[in-house]
Amino acid sequence: MEFTTDDGIQLNYQSYGNGQPLIFIHGFGGYQEIWTMQIQYFVDHGFNVITYDQRNHGASQFDPNLTKIDRLIYDLKNLIAGLHLQNVVLIGHSMGASVVYGLFDKNLDENVCAAIAVDQSPKMIGNAAWPYGFMNATRANYQEKLQELSHVRETLNGVTQKCRERVKVAQHQFPFDRSACNQLLLDHARRDWRKAVTSMTKPLMLMTANQSPFFNGAFADAMCNENQIYLSHAAVDQTGHCIMAEQPDKFNRFVEDFIKRI
Repeated sequence: MEFTTDDGIQLNYQSYGNGQPLIFIHGFGGYQEIWTMQIQYFVDHGFNVITYDQRNHGASQFDPNLTKIDRLIYDLKNLIAGLHLQNVVLIGHSMGASVVYGLFDKNLDENVCAAIAVDQSPKMIGNAAWPYGFMNATRANYQEKLQELSHVRETLNGVTQKCRERVKVAQHQFPFDRSACNQLLLDHARRDWRKAVTSMTKPLMLMTANQSPFFNGAFADAMCNENQIYLSHAAVDQTGHCIMAEQPDKFNRFVEDFIKRI
């Protein structure tokens, strides 16, 4: 299915089942097929599961002018409004989690009731006061660190076969142009969403991977200490960055339990 944003870009999305809507948002260079192991599980548990490819990703339209994550935030807002969704739970992975942070930062969350951020620090550039950046990136070296991204093994032991097969098909059909999206990646890395996270007035679960190659999961505890009412932390063991595809059973249970509590 195709959805047209307010600036005329077509986004490919899929909707499964009925019930409370869950929107799953992939990360930089990702595909909506990364959520393969979530779709049937949550449909069977009575939810409306929605996945989509962000612009410049997967089957969605390429935008040569995309340089800022803000546009991706408005795309998500457009999708929620255009599909007339209410009481939405957002689940964002990596850069998709930053899109979620940004939605709350811009106060565009009126139809959202809760969110989950998967393995994404709200501040990717670290310093002495914030030792939780991306691969220990600093202002001096973060651009070099980002160039290493394509050479780092993101997973601990790989993803499930079903997920891998579906992602490979999408990659073959819609190759990702990393160089064309470099400015987007740099903008993503420069953002600081900590105030948005600590100011949450809706439930937000920070899910971290104990063997993440990118982030020290202690960032979640630091955030939760600033807002113990609305923030919570779920640390998943034996997984790298792609928790939902590496440990789908654990991931799905954490998400389901979180939704039951909100």
